[in-house]
Amino acid sequence: MNISINGDPLVCEMFEQLCRRAGHTTDPSLPLDASLDLTLTDKAAKQTLLQQTAAPLILTAAVPCSATEDASWAAHPEHVTGISPIFGDTVELAPALQTDEATLARARAFLQSLGVTVMQVADGPGLVRMRVLCCLVNEAASALADGIASAADIDTAMKLGANYPRGPLQWADSLGLPVVLAVMRALHADYGEDRYRPHPLLVRKVLARQNFLA
Repeated sequence: MNISINGDPLVCEMFEQLCRRAGHTTDPSLPLDASLDLTLTDKAAKQTLLQQTAAPLILTAAVPCSATEDASWAAHPEHVTGISPIFGDTVELAPALQTDEATLARARAFLQSLGVTVMQVADGPGLVRMRVLCCLVNEAASALADGIASAADIDTAMKLGANYPRGPLQWADSLGLPVVLAVMRALHADYGEDRYRPHPLLVRKVLARQNFLA
């Protein structure tokens, strides 16, 4: 298959390596079989990209919005399905409300060709892992802002007390705080619940281009 890959550079690089290892091409001079939209924060850029994409299979990162919202911008919304960034060797696959069965089958086959485990989940901003993780980060930011503990101590408490491989604030720095903020804003917009409201400290850290840990 000939693939186009656009979006956040680190995520694109990971997918591109897997595509080439699987024998897929990324030649812009050839007709497209599939397009990967891996935009994690910029909804306006995502909308423009999806409006301009005419591939018969479009996989979009359901991070700053749901796959259903992504599909609403496409000329052929039935060709769109949501995916997550790759964590370890797994990727989440989430059909939009508009996704047809043929698209879902093609998406699953393509992702499996990359050698990753595919988990089908329901659509929604952040899907499963990003949604849960970003909510944990947001709560950790609240604890930090309230002076309950230092950033390092919050992470240590969660690693030792909950057996997390990383503390939530370390995860936030690794993912990128703008990505965490994008997920929280999307969840808050979708559900309208205060528990998804981005904490002001998270917002300010993004504005200041700072991490939680040095």
